[in-house]
Amino acid sequence: MVNKKTMAIFTLLVLVTITGIGWLSSALKPERVSSLPEEIDNWVELFNGYEAYLDRRISYSTVSGTSMEPTFGENDKVLWVEVDSAELKVGDIIIYDHPTKPGENPIAHRIIEIMKNGEYRFETKGDNRLESDAETAISAYFVSEDDLKGLVIGVIYAAE
Repeated sequence: MVNKKTMAIFTLLVLVTITGIGWLSSALKPERVSSLPEEIDNWVELFNGYEAYLDRRISYSTVSGTSMEPTFGENDKVLWVEVDSAELKVGDIIIYDHPTKPGENPIAHRIIEIMKNGEYRFETKGDNRLESDAETAISAYFVSEDDLKGLVIGVIYAAE
């Protein structure tokens, strides 16, 4: 049997070792930076405005196809929020219902032109395509406000 004095010394040694390991690990951790980098004026700029959508319901859709590669591709998930058409600008990626195949997966393409003639209409193009959707002989369409589902705000890339 171990006597009380040996047990007390052993316990003290364990506590000193744990304390030393804790001190050493905290000393080796990188220092937290509390201020923004010099080139960033505020967190809105740092996150490109995404936090403005945190008060909205975030939905997701699974990508099928390669028309938006390398931005995103087959089986990636795009995160999107419902927005008012007036909030959109050229360069935004929107998600919208397929105009000729109801019930099929929605399409996510980049806005290349916005027209307003009573209602908003968007000319879109996949990043991996040479022609816009309006120039493509197969579809030849502009996205209407009725077909618009929302603005893509993020991507969850599929594991390879």
